[in-house]
Order: sequence, then C-alpha cells, then structure tokens
Amino acid sequence: MGTGRTLGSAVRPLYPVLLLLVVAVLLQRVHADCRVTKCNSEFVASTRDLNPENLRDLVLYCRALRQARQCARRTARQCRGDLHYHSTIRGFDDLMQTHNCTHVSDEPVPTRPTQEHLPQMCAYRGGTNTVYRHCGLFGDPHLRTFYDKFQTCKVDRAWPLIDNAYLAVQVTNVPVAVAASHGFTATATTKLTVIVKGEVAECAREKVYQAQQNNLPDAFADGTRSGGPNGIRSLVLDVRVPGHHVEIHIRYINTTIVLRQIGNYLTFAIRMPEDVINTGNVDEDGLQLCVKGCPLSERIDYVEFLKNPPQSSNTVVHRSEVAMPKEMAIAKCMQSNVTDFYLDSCVFDLMTTGDANFTLAAKSALEDVYRLHPNPGRTQPNRTIESHLTASQTPVNSAPSRTLPRRTLSLYMLLISCIILLTNWSYFVT
Repeated sequence: MGTGRTLGSAVRPLYPVLLLLVVAVLLQRVHADCRVTKCNSEFVASTRDLNPENLRDLVLYCRALRQARQCARRTARQCRGDLHYHSTIRGFDDLMQTHNCTHVSDEPVPTRPTQEHLPQMCAYRGGTNTVYRHCGLFGDPHLRTFYDKFQTCKVDRAWPLIDNAYLAVQVTNVPVAVAASHGFTATATTKLTVIVKGEVAECAREKVYQAQQNNLPDAFADGTRSGGPNGIRSLVLDVRVPGHHVEIHIRYINTTIVLRQIGNYLTFAIRMPEDVINTGNVDEDGLQLCVKGCPLSERIDYVEFLKNPPQSSNTVVHRSEVAMPKEMAIAKCMQSNVTDFYLDSCVFDLMTTGDANFTLAAKSALEDVYRLHPNPGRTQPNRTIESHLTASQTPVNSAPSRTLPRRTLSLYMLLISCIILLTNWSYFVT
C-alpha cells in the first residue's frame, strides 16, 4: 500500500505539466494555421510607394487597406486565438480611421484626358501655384460655395450657379412633393444646364449639355461627346455610369464637372481654377450661387432647425410635423458614413422629405469633395450629433460593448491552466 501511494504521489504532479504542454502545442498549431501575416505583408508591399497625403494616392491606399482588412478577416476562424491577428485587425481599423478611408470612394479620381497632345492655344496656362476651388450642390438643395460657405437654400425655379468668360451653369429647383405635403418649403434640383462658351476659347465651339429629372444624356445637345480644333479633344464628355453619372472635362481651363442622377433629383460638383472663376465681367450685383452663395431671402436656417425642429416655423416649417423623426434620420445618415455639413444636410433632408435617396445624395457629394476639393479635410462640426447628445447624452448608434466575448483563446487557456495548477499545488508540496 505504501509503495502504491508513493508512486501515485510522484505521477499525479505531472498532470498539470502535461496539460500545459498540450495547451502550448495547440496554441502553436493555431499560430501556424493563422496566415494573417501574409495579408499584412501584401498590404505593405502594395502601399510602399504611395503617399496618402496625395489625394490620388489616397484612393489607392484606402483601396489596398480595405482589401487587406478583408483578407485578415477571412482568417478569423484559424486566427481566433492569435494575438497577432487581433493586433493586425486593430491596426487596419486604426489606419482606416486615421486616413478617413470610409469617406474615400473606390471610384478612380477623375483625370483630364491625355490621349492627344493639346496645341498651345488649348493648353491651360495656369502656373504651378494655381489655386483650385470646388463647388457642390445636392439635396434640398445644399450648397458649398467655391469659398467653403455652407448653406441650405430654397432657390425655387431657375438660378445661375456659375457665369464667367468660359462657362455658364444654371440650376432649376422645384418644391419637393413629400416636403410640401408636410408643410415644408424644401426644393430639389430637377434640371441642370451647362454651357461651354465657345466664342471666348479658340479651341472649342459652344457646347450645351442639359440634364433633366430622370434624363442624364450621354452626349451634348448636338449629339457629340467631345469638341476641339482639328480633331483634338479639348472638351470631353465622359459617361461613367449611363443615366446616373457623367463628367465634363474642359481641358483648356483644367476644369472638371460632375453631374449625377440620384433618386429623382440631380447633383452638381465642379473643380475649377480660381483665375478662371474670376474671368469675364465680374458684376458685384450679379448672382452666381457658387461664388456668392444664396441670397439671404432664399436661405434656410438649417442649424436652428436641426437643434429645435418644432420651433422653426418662422423659417422652414409651417407646422410642427416632420416627415421623419430626428433620431431615425440621424441613424440612417450615419449608416452612410457622412460627416460634418453632409451629415447635417442628410438629416435635414430626411426630416423634411422622408426620402432615403437623399442619404445617397449626401454620400456622393462628400465623395466628390474628396475627389475634387484641393483641401478635402476642411470640415465643420456635426451639429445634428451635438444637439442630439445635448438632449439625450447618448449617441444614436451606441451599443453594448462586445469586447469581452472576443477574448483570445490563448488568454482563456492560460487562465484555465493557472486554475488547474492552483488546485493541484498540494501534490507538488507533498
């Protein structure tokens, strides 16, 4: 009896040690099957020569980052207990946030056509210090001027957006039916007319492009898609998505115009050199929405409306009813990853119309900013979120943390091993 007891006492302490060896082997096997390092290596290799500070490189950088993150997440089953996997996923998420990649479209950055060499008379004469400006119009409608003034306007019927020596753009807005039925004065764009003035520029004849509600043509009014002397395409109409997205490239003034059909309404965006904006007879009393903004009588105080919708009857609302509750509008707009003025505009549009297509209009407008604006990082605070937090002190999209259930397998196994060691410690001391 004594001998058997001595043998048992000698063998039993080996149990926790063997268990630790088994756990170590399992963890090593998990690490061996985890191939997240390959995803990271491919990402580093594909972005080695990119500079995210450059807008054109940023598009490629964010695209590679999305692919790397998807690659890493596909290894989740094999890498669940690998600490390197979790740190890699966290690193990719941090890079997405740092470079604001959720707002960078995968769509290629528009470039001027370079198939033909432009003659001297059609080459843009701006220098290396040329200042570029962006103007955008979308939604109910919301305007970002060339000088980064953010406004929401009524501007019912026809209004000039741009009118200089080379280009004229006119917009026509009509009351939104859903908004009108709820007592709002919101309008939306149903017609855009672009006139390229040929009499000023020797390298192109006058061309007219007219987009109307549910009709985004794939050619200029004369049936052509380009213009210029002797077959040189100094003016090009580029159909990106038939019926939904076209771009006009005016090469001799280095200008890009983006027109979209989203839902039942149109959006407009342009990138133009400042010296071109100021050409022609600049009349102080003249009206160009992209240059001077909307007249005071046509502006809607959307900031006050977002803070206190029921109390805005003197400017926007004829009665306190809204088409969509503010909390629901914020939640839907945040799903589209829009921020600052574009989040405010999205929430305003949903509250005044209830039309979910306006979330897409705000998202596309923000994507155009990142593609066309010389300084796309220039933003404003989210007034919708700020006012909502003031009322409830809780973000709309807040959710209980799910970090704890995702602890790694190695930590769990280590904890279990420690418990087993403690419960069997008496065998070591006897």
